[in-house]
Amino acid sequence: MAKAKKLKSGSWRVQVFSHWEYVDGKKVKRQRSFTAPTKAEAEMKAAKFASDKDRFSSCSYTVGEAVDIYIRSKGAVLSPSTVRGYNVIRQRLGFIEDIRVDALSNADLQHWISTLSSQVSAKTVKNSYALVSAAVSVFSDRVFKVTLPTRQPLQYNVPTDEDVQHLMDEARPDLRLAIALAAIGTLRRGEICGLKYKDVLYDFKAVFVHTDMVQALDNSWIHKEIPKTSDSVRRVVLPKEVMDLIGEGDPEEYVVKSTPTAISHAFTRLRNKLGLKCRFHDLRHYAASILHAIGMPDQYIMERGGWSTDGTLKAVYRNTLSDKSKAYSDKANEYFEQKLLRKTE
Repeated sequence: MAKAKKLKSGSWRVQVFSHWEYVDGKKVKRQRSFTAPTKAEAEMKAAKFASDKDRFSSCSYTVGEAVDIYIRSKGAVLSPSTVRGYNVIRQRLGFIEDIRVDALSNADLQHWISTLSSQVSAKTVKNSYALVSAAVSVFSDRVFKVTLPTRQPLQYNVPTDEDVQHLMDEARPDLRLAIALAAIGTLRRGEICGLKYKDVLYDFKAVFVHTDMVQALDNSWIHKEIPKTSDSVRRVVLPKEVMDLIGEGDPEEYVVKSTPTAISHAFTRLRNKLGLKCRFHDLRHYAASILHAIGMPDQYIMERGGWSTDGTLKAVYRNTLSDKSKAYSDKANEYFEQKLLRKTE
């Protein structure tokens, strides 16, 4: 066993043979370094690696191959949209794709993360690292320590009452119904597109939300009987005006005859025409903000909207509707003016 050497920093380092690797047709010796505050600790880490080296070296898969195997193994239990997302990440592996699992280092991963951070969002980097880490863990129990980029708080462009009314007034019938189901019923795009007339509960003036429209691996849209989460299964009571927009139809017919992509594109065109900045999904945030503003407890807002946690709700509340915020500010100022700021006669 190699002996530890003291570094100028005061730490101790041991270098141990790891494996042979062919680079440009030449056989290159690869080593692993172990650094610790004391000589004994460094040599102990090296000794543990040496004892496990045969097991580590037995994995000849590259990171790319490990990710492929992981995706195939999970294909039967993951949603098509999740698998599509994994395949997109697979295309972003870059230079770590061809590194063997047993040769992958912290430095390799950190360099890859730093490069990826300049190209995509912090959330995407986190999801990408999670996939690579999970795939590598199938063949190795090594633990990596990397620094992921800090995720910046999302800034929501929550529309006002006037904005939503303007959108509904200017939208074509199919899009108007989709906007109403999102802004009033809190439904997601996929839930709106997956809704069939058999799910409309006319006696209760409600819709039963229990399906989803998701994108398959070939980019086509398919009807999924299982929603995003178990909390997404719910019954949403709607105003009479929205029920009138829904109307009646064949039980197996879709209430909104569009794909999620078509809804987004149509909404974006309308939004741009009206000079607004909100996304279609922000209509759900609008609904949550209104329900919060009228005093509905978070528990019931989460139930109506199919949210599993209150994280999104709290993020939305931090971006309070501007018109509602002004109304409450005026009410507060009026109170203080009457109670504290009256001039003494």
